[in-house]
Order: sequence, then structure tokens, then C-alpha cells
Amino acid sequence: MVDYLQIYLYRLLYNRLFDHQKIKKSINSCSLPNNSFTTVCNNSMLKTISKEKISDQLAKGATLITVNRRLSRSLTIRFNQHQVNAGKSVWESPDIIPFSPWLCRVYDQAFYTVYSENKILLPVLISPAQELYVWEQIIQNSESGHSLLQVAETAKAVMRAWEICKEWQLPFSELAQTPSEDTAAFIGWAGQFEAICKENGWQDNAGLSDAVGNFFESDMIRPPEQMIMAGFDELSPCRLSLLEKMQAAGSEIFCLDGPDHSHHAKRCELADTDTEINVAARWARACLEENIEGRIGVIVPDLQNFRPALIRVFDDVFHPSKSLSPQNTGNRLFNISLGQPLSEYPVVSAALLILQFACRSFKVDQYSAFLRSPFLAGGRSELANRSILDAMIRENNETDIPVSALIYFCANHGGRHHHPGVFCPVLHDRLKRFQAMLKELRGRQLPSGWAKDFSRLLNTLGWAGDRTLSSEEYQTVTAWNEALYQFAALDGMAGEMDIKTAVADLTKMLADIIFQPETDDVPVQIMGMLEAVGEQFDHVWIMGLNCDNWPLPSRPNPFLPIWVQQKYNVLHASPEREFEFARQITRRLLGAAKDVVVSYPVKDGETMLMPSPLIVHLKPVKTDQTKAHWWIQLFKNIEFEQITDHHGPPVGTQVHVSGGTGLIKAQAACPFSAFAGYRLNARPIESPDSGLNNRNRGTLVHHALEFFWEEIKTHGRLMAKSCKDLASDVQKAVGRAVSDMAAQHPRTFTYRFTEIEKQRLVSLLLEWLEMDRQRSPFAVIDREKKLVRTIAGIELKTYADRIDRLDDGRLVIVDYKTGEPKVADWFTERMAEPQLPLYSFIVDEPVAGVVFARIKKGKSAYLGVAAEEDIIPCAGWPGAKRSPMENFNSLKEVIDFWQGKIEFLADEIQQGYAAVMPVSINKSCRYCELGPLCRIGEVDFL
Repeated sequence: MVDYLQIYLYRLLYNRLFDHQKIKKSINSCSLPNNSFTTVCNNSMLKTISKEKISDQLAKGATLITVNRRLSRSLTIRFNQHQVNAGKSVWESPDIIPFSPWLCRVYDQAFYTVYSENKILLPVLISPAQELYVWEQIIQNSESGHSLLQVAETAKAVMRAWEICKEWQLPFSELAQTPSEDTAAFIGWAGQFEAICKENGWQDNAGLSDAVGNFFESDMIRPPEQMIMAGFDELSPCRLSLLEKMQAAGSEIFCLDGPDHSHHAKRCELADTDTEINVAARWARACLEENIEGRIGVIVPDLQNFRPALIRVFDDVFHPSKSLSPQNTGNRLFNISLGQPLSEYPVVSAALLILQFACRSFKVDQYSAFLRSPFLAGGRSELANRSILDAMIRENNETDIPVSALIYFCANHGGRHHHPGVFCPVLHDRLKRFQAMLKELRGRQLPSGWAKDFSRLLNTLGWAGDRTLSSEEYQTVTAWNEALYQFAALDGMAGEMDIKTAVADLTKMLADIIFQPETDDVPVQIMGMLEAVGEQFDHVWIMGLNCDNWPLPSRPNPFLPIWVQQKYNVLHASPEREFEFARQITRRLLGAAKDVVVSYPVKDGETMLMPSPLIVHLKPVKTDQTKAHWWIQLFKNIEFEQITDHHGPPVGTQVHVSGGTGLIKAQAACPFSAFAGYRLNARPIESPDSGLNNRNRGTLVHHALEFFWEEIKTHGRLMAKSCKDLASDVQKAVGRAVSDMAAQHPRTFTYRFTEIEKQRLVSLLLEWLEMDRQRSPFAVIDREKKLVRTIAGIELKTYADRIDRLDDGRLVIVDYKTGEPKVADWFTERMAEPQLPLYSFIVDEPVAGVVFARIKKGKSAYLGVAAEEDIIPCAGWPGAKRSPMENFNSLKEVIDFWQGKIEFLADEIQQGYAAVMPVSINKSCRYCELGPLCRIGEVDFL
């Protein structure tokens, strides 16, 4: 039997040895397979040209081809500045363009030239989005694709495999030699793709280089007389073939050479990634302060994962005012060059939200985002009302709402008390028009038809808002329109579809489009390793170059045999190939400025890290690793006067404080929570649950028992009921309670849910009524009775669930609870549960008992205190051992004790006492959501 553990350990050891051998090797002596890639500037077929001379060549009409859009923009800015420095006020725009757009431009030129001259129609160039859609359809409809869970992700990998085959000229005859299951599937899909493209007259993007090369070779069109390649570290066989054909057709091709400042580079090790970002940010600021016109680059290998941390730290260092004033939207001195999926930008997210609303009901997070979106008509003028509407719909426990329900909630209902909405006239009018338009939509149509309808739906709701858009938002809206145009171009691939499919396909397309708004040329540029290739700076900091991050692990395409990828030296196919690729990029980046700092963290959590083998030859330097945040300096350099303020304004005679016993309970738990919650009305918004929440279930129990005792009235009549009659009466009471609540929550109370809830309540109440049967005779004299008492100038209003009168005339006050109430909470230092104690002394009649009615399946019981032992089963009495009543001689003495506690708390409220003083952080603060307001977690920190 094969010992797989031994093989695994051997491979692990081999990889480690390989890493150490790389460290020992010279950075300039890495061996590669015989079929090495072609380095642009080392290629004898290309001449080199310095950056000082390219401006003259561009002015003469040369074409400059760059490796990415960022470098095109940077070189364009540099050329324009050169013209300004030369004293020119007008000049022709330079022909600077990335490689892929240049290929498309040449193909379009050939497409229209050939047709106009020879009436021959070339294949139509399809977009990457169209091409991906074709791959998805091929895979989804194939036999091998039926078992795939993620067709979209598979299509991306297959499309990339097809691009590799074209770019690196991999022969399919070699792919077909004993292929794996994945490779065999790819060969079949690729054959279908070629056939579909040929049948429909389509030109795919992967074959664009070959097509353009054939145009030059056949003299169909002429290549540029002079072309300069900038930022290319290597040429694939396909691109090399294209350049050879251009040269054969008379084109002169240059390679932009960059200065080599690598001897100035130095490296430093830092404690961890957080420290590394902080030190890099402070270094960038120091460089900018030293030379305000300097250009600074901060290069991060894993930029996407560190983007939030980079923004936070660089804002903290460069723009601390943004931390103090988030509304400050001024331009930053730094720019992060990292595009995000177009679907993640707020204005596009709002558009997708509207289209999803056309397909299905909104969930909680969706209708909340919809109501608070600034990208709808009335988003500014109705902001306050819509925010309140959001909170009120949540309080109504609406987990999802259709268009019709949202129209109802934002309509004017003439001040109905039970209506959970707020009048929003603009939104109400727009939604009604939106609903009418939905009824007119066709069931199925082509993507171009849906694109038009989507625009109409968005316009109906006033997307993208009625305020002036920022530059980034305006560019994003333009990108949305372009994406919608691409979606409309899917007619020839997709056919007719319904609206749900159309919205899903558009959403997926937007998620695949990486978009980066253009910004001003700011002094500090934060970018990834590949984005920085070809750039020139005054200062460069390259972070994160530890042995685990750089070089990156090899990433061969899973649909192509690894041995074929390695034979033809495909990028990312092997560790050696990845090492040489990283070496080439590192060499260029180390020469991107005269001042270069390279850093790496020595720890990642508990894991110790080593420097990348590509930087071990650099001179190590020390650097200050202290995290000098601006607010730390503020506290150190300013002498603050500390003021302890535990009081708010006292409650005057003209001030009404609502809240009832909830106010007293909050004051007992933490005075600040009572002040903030009941006097400042600072309360968190609800989080609706599916079905009924605990509050609603408790309300059902309360109302059902209220209706039951409304009919039965006395203990005697309860005892006289047969089991059958009692069940019938309970069913009637439950039916009334459920009907009342169903009227407020019609989407929750479906037929099946209603029947189940009725059965639950009937069973629960029958179990509870057995407890009432065990009591001595009583009559229910009040249900949900309003009780009012003014204490220390605070008017306390509350409702007693039930008040019973015994035969001797004394009262028993009952409070229904469906949870786990504790009698001990009545006897704490600061009374934790004051509701029933308050009832006991404001009824102004002799009281024989104060009890919780715990109505819980299998745990139903009376809990509380009584004047004598036998009045209420399970209740305590004065002098009872091992109970809170042990040290009291009478129930009146207990009630007086309670009254004193409540009066003390009411007096605190009247005086405005609002100290942040929770009785117990574990209990009082666990479910309190006022932490950001009281900032109790920051006390020790400050």
C-alpha cells in the first residue's frame, strides 16, 4: 500500500528545499526550461528607446502600446506635461493605448475598410461578455456540464484555457494525448465554440492577435510606421508573431526602456501587516512633505484583501479630518488603483435593487436599503420620512413586502393609529407608476427589449436621484449604460427570456465587469504589482514581500494538461516559471525610482515569515515601527480638562416623560440607558423575524386570555366547565386573538400558519387554566386595566394584565409572562423588575397577592408573593424559609419596601440622573444597543 503521508512529507520537504535553494541563488541566475519566454527589451528584434525620446516620436505620429490603462493614462499625462514645458499651448493628442483596445481598433478599421472597398464582411468581433455567455451556454447544455454546480465559474476557467491555447500556441494534438476528464471536456467544448463562431460569423477575442496579424501580412491594412511597447515584461508566442508580421510589413517597433535604480533599493522587516501599512503611510507622508511635487508609489501584492485597511490607515495619516467628519468628501492625496465589480458601486446597487423589486418581494435588508437610498426620486426631500418608515415597517415585523404593500405603507391614511407607515408622497406616486408599468411588461423578450424596459423602470423611480452626482457616481452611471448596451448585444446568443432570467444575467454580467473611476493625478498612488509595471516614481515602497506572498504559488489552468503548459512555458504553469516571472517584475519595480523601500512582515498571526528570495540581496535598514496615530499625538500634546457629568436636565413641570414601568426598569439597570432611551428617544431599529417574534407571541397569549376571561369572569364558572366546553371556549378566544393579529400581518398568517398557531395556543392555554383551577375562588374584575400614578413628579402609566378579587375582597394582581420571570428581581438593590411591585401600591386597595403567571409549555406555574401560604399555589409568603420573603413579616411590609425603591428611582429620573453605571455589564449591557452612544467600552481605553 502506498504511504501517502510519507509522499506528502517528501513533497513538503522538497518545496522547502526549493525555496531555500532559490534564496541562495543569485537573483540574476535562474534557470528555465529550454522554451523560455521572450523578454521584450532583451529581444534582438526590438530596438530600445528612452523615455526622453518618446515625446518626439509621439509628436511625429508614433503609436505607444501599453500593458494596461493606468500606464496609458500616466504616459499621456507625462507627454502633455512635456508639451507644456516646451511652451506649446496646442498639440495633437498622442496615440497612447493599451494593447487589447488597440487590437480592437485595428480590427474595426479592417472590418469597415474591407467592406467598403471589397464588399466583403469580416466576422463580427464579439465582446468578452458575449463570449463568456456563449461558453456558459455550451457548458450548460453539454452532457458533462449537467453535474456542475457553478457553471459561470467553470465558464471563466474554460474561457481562460482557450485564451492560453491561442496566446501560447498550444497544439490540440498534444492536448488530446491521454487527456484527463477535464481536458477531454474542454476539447469538446472548444470544438463547439469554434463551430458556433464560424456558423454565426463571430470573431472571438482570443484569436484577435492572429486575425490582426493576418491583416498586416496580407496587406489588407497597413501597420503604424512606428510603434513603441511600454510596460511589457515578456511577449507570448502569439504576440511575438504579430510583431514579426508588423516588422515584415514595414513597421519599426521599439521597446520603452526604463532606468535602473535598483542599487538604491533597501529592505526592512516589520512586526506585522498592520505595522507595515502604518509605517508605509507615514513614510509616504514624509516624502510628500519633503517634496510636494514628488510622485510616490506604494505597491501591494495582495491589494484587494488589504484595500479597507489601506484606506483607513492612509486616511488616518493624510486626512485625519475624515475620521472626525465623515461628511468631508474632499479629494484625497492618495489614490488606490483597484477596480471593483461594477455591481458593488452604490449607484449600480440601487439600480439592481429596483430591478429585483420588479421580480420579487423585498427582504428586510433590501427594503431598508431601498428606502434610505439617495439614488431615487425624493431621496433627499423625503429622507427623514423614509427613514422613519423603514423603522416602522420593521417594528411591524415585516420580513418581506411586495410593491403593493410598500405603496400601502407610504400612502396617506389619515392618521390611523394602527397604520405602520409614514406618508411619503413622492415615493408613493413613483411606486404606483412603477407598479402600473410592471403590468405592461411582456412575459418573454430578447435582452435588447429588457434593456429598454429596465431603463424605463429605473426612470420611473427617478434613478439616479435628484441631487448632483459626484464625479465617481457620474462615471459609474456611464459605465452602467455601457454595460446595459453590452447586455442588449446578447440577442444573438441568448434568445428570449423572462424578467427574472434577464435580471439575473445582467447582475452576473455587472459582477464580472471590473470598474475603476478615473481620478485626478494625485501624488500618492497605491497599486498592485502588475499595475505598477512600467510606472516611474520619485519614491516607491513595496510591501508584503515575504516568502509566502512573492513569488506567488504556481496556478496552472485545470483544463489543460500541466505537462503541456510547462512544455510551452505558459505563465503560472510551474514554480520555476512563476519565480522567473516574479523576478522580472521585481527587477523592473526596483528600478522604478531612485528611492525604493521593500518591506515584509515577520509574523502573520503566530506564523513566522521569511523575506522573499527576490529581496534577500538588498541592504537591510531599520525603521521606526511605532504607530503614531494623530489622535495619540493629540492626547499627548494637549492638556484636557476632565469634566464628569452624570446629570441631564431635570424633569420640569411642563415636561412629560413617557415609558411607564419600562422607564423605571431602565433607570434601575443603567441611568444613562433610561435617559437616552426615554428622554432622548434613542432606540435601535427592529430586526424583523420570519413568522412571529416573541413579542407578538406574547401579545397573542395576552389577548386570548383577555377574551377568555371576558366571557368566563369567575373561578366558579371555570370549575363548572366540562373539558369539552372549556376547550370550545378557549378555541373561541384564541380565534378572536389570532384574527385581530392576522389583520395586521396578513402575509404572515397564511392558512396553514394560522391553523398551527391556533393549535399551539389552545394547547398552551388549556395547560395554563389547570393552574387557575387549583386556586381558591376568585373573580376577574379587570383585564388590561390602565393604572396611573405620579411619583416624584413622574407620571407612570401602566396596564395590569389581570386583577382578581378574592371572596374576602382583597386583590390578586396577575402579570402574564411567556418567558422566564424571576421573583428575586423584585428584591435587588436597584429593582430589576418594577412592573408588578408598582401595581401593588397604586391600586389603592388591600392586596393579597402579586404574581407572575408563567405560561410556558410544560413549565406553567404561578410565581410571586402572597399574604398567606394557601392563597396562590407555588407563591411565597412572609417568613417563608429560603425565599425573598424570609425577612418580612407581612405583605404590606413588602409593598412598602417596593414603594421606597421605586420612589428612589423615580426621584433619580426627576433630577435627570444619567450616569453610565450599569448594574451588571454582563446583564445590563448584553442586549443594550446604546454602546456607541454611552461609549462604555472606551472608558478604559481613554
